[in-house]
Amino acid sequence: MQALTANTIYTGYRELTKHAIIINDKGRIDAVIPLDDLPKGIKVEKISPGLIAPGFIDLQVNGAGGFMFSELPTLKCISAIAEAQAKFGVTGFLPTLITGPLENMIRASGAVDKAINNIPGVLGIHYEGPFLNSNNAGIHEIKYIKEFNNDLASHLIPSKFGKTIVTLAPEVISDKQIEHLTSVGIIVAAGHTSANINELSNAEKAGLRGVTHLYNAMSQMTARSPGTVGAALANDNLWCSIIADGNHVHDAAFLTAVRAKPPGKLILISDSMAPTGKSNMKIFTACGQTLFIKNGRCITSKNKLAGSLSSLDSAVRYCVKKIGIPISEALRMASTYPAKAIGEDNRRGLIKSGYIADLVVLDESLYPQNIWISGKKICSDKYLK
Repeated sequence: MQALTANTIYTGYRELTKHAIIINDKGRIDAVIPLDDLPKGIKVEKISPGLIAPGFIDLQVNGAGGFMFSELPTLKCISAIAEAQAKFGVTGFLPTLITGPLENMIRASGAVDKAINNIPGVLGIHYEGPFLNSNNAGIHEIKYIKEFNNDLASHLIPSKFGKTIVTLAPEVISDKQIEHLTSVGIIVAAGHTSANINELSNAEKAGLRGVTHLYNAMSQMTARSPGTVGAALANDNLWCSIIADGNHVHDAAFLTAVRAKPPGKLILISDSMAPTGKSNMKIFTACGQTLFIKNGRCITSKNKLAGSLSSLDSAVRYCVKKIGIPISEALRMASTYPAKAIGEDNRRGLIKSGYIADLVVLDESLYPQNIWISGKKICSDKYLK
């Protein structure tokens, strides 16, 4: 049994001062209690200055620490990504497989199932593709984008031990096929799509639950044609993930999404690539092409965005400092809301009795100092800095 105290504790549903988090030997939160009620003799770690919040959960991590999951879908790669993501306060993430050969899907699935039981923070897998709209491919290789077929879909099996998101274009798949994917436990999201408002609405009724990286690689909104963007903003049942790096989405468009979506339905993601957390990496390979780092952006040789250098801690700071979102809400967008999106909200995303003790310590400027995963401290101050 141990206790953590801080000047401020953001639980995900309230802000506390002069309180302590009691963590039991099973890595769960036993209680959140006033300091005056701390049991005598319990080991106490005081966080000062700074705050404690639920650990960040990133639903779209293509790579980090010099590794791309789609280029090397192995346990070693996932381990390197997890280590890099920990520096950014991430206590849970989905390694994300960009559209590629079938062999990659098979290898990725096996690697993630092993990683869930061996690498702290791995919660499942995110397949971005292959059932996308080739007109909205982005950096995905068009030769690997496929029409829906049962043989290929059979490899989109839910993770044995974790969660599975599949991003697809609703207009290239039938509603019955979406129903089937949902029925076997897959969380279906729309992305790389030109789905109109009727197609997105029908897909939502069939089981679609979210929209991947809102605004990017999808049809845009006009006065008489809402496009995928307008349809996503107007549908209160769908969560939308969004890249908060100041490059992918204009500040005004970001603020529009904040105002349009109900509380809990806008989720921060990084869409991070291999150079994230690897500052000396200026060139790398992904999706069959050479990509470059220039002025803090991942770009193609044609100067088009290709993923992000973002991280969830920088996304939180962007929300607070650039958009004016309250700290408590920005923290929820990086923890509580993604936990709910993947059905983990009964045990992650809140600092609450009975929940897994996945925690992040942030300094007064919202930079990570330490994280705990299942009650174990993963990083020292020196490591994080």
